[in-house]
Amino acid sequence: MVKNYRVVVFGVKGVGKTAILEQAIYGHFSKNYKLWPTIEDIYQASIEIGKNVREQVRFYDTAGLDLTQLPEVGLYSNPDPSLMLSFGQIAKQYASIADAFILVYDTSRPETFDCLVTLKKEIDKNKEKKDTFYVIVGHRMREMDIKAPTLESPTSRASHWSIREKMKHFEVNALDRTSLFDPFIYIASKFNTAQPKSSFPLVRKGTQH
Repeated sequence: MVKNYRVVVFGVKGVGKTAILEQAIYGHFSKNYKLWPTIEDIYQASIEIGKNVREQVRFYDTAGLDLTQLPEVGLYSNPDPSLMLSFGQIAKQYASIADAFILVYDTSRPETFDCLVTLKKEIDKNKEKKDTFYVIVGHRMREMDIKAPTLESPTSRASHWSIREKMKHFEVNALDRTSLFDPFIYIASKFNTAQPKSSFPLVRKGTQH
């Protein structure tokens, strides 16, 4: 029986989680493509990681975290208890079912990265599978994001954090589908004991609502 691995996608509202999934799986996202706020969608993908080797992966596109209702939180600060409570509830909802997590932030908005640090701590407290892993994805949503990151930029901070937490960090742009290949191949390859033999994914699309 073919196993379906479950990957939960988290991020603040408006960071482009749905755009990334739509482009990676369907390949039809564009600047004019209309997206509605997500409650929860499930995307089914068959990802090729080598000759005649595919992994079946189910992506859970979650509702965006709403920072307007939460106190500001920084990477090196102590989060407000209300923030921990809210993120704790979210973590408990998904931590028990997930085989992996994708944490998405906007490379031009520091606050969208900061909250992921707190969220990961709550997930770690609640996850039940020891081999669950994380992938952090920086979404370049603006032309200005192409310039080299500074030491205080979200991208640099995410890069240092990913090294410390032993996570894989990718930078992508939903308008450039080729930039999405590496994170999706990496995720599928982690679910397979064999090393990937192809750098180009053939993704069969499917979605459930």
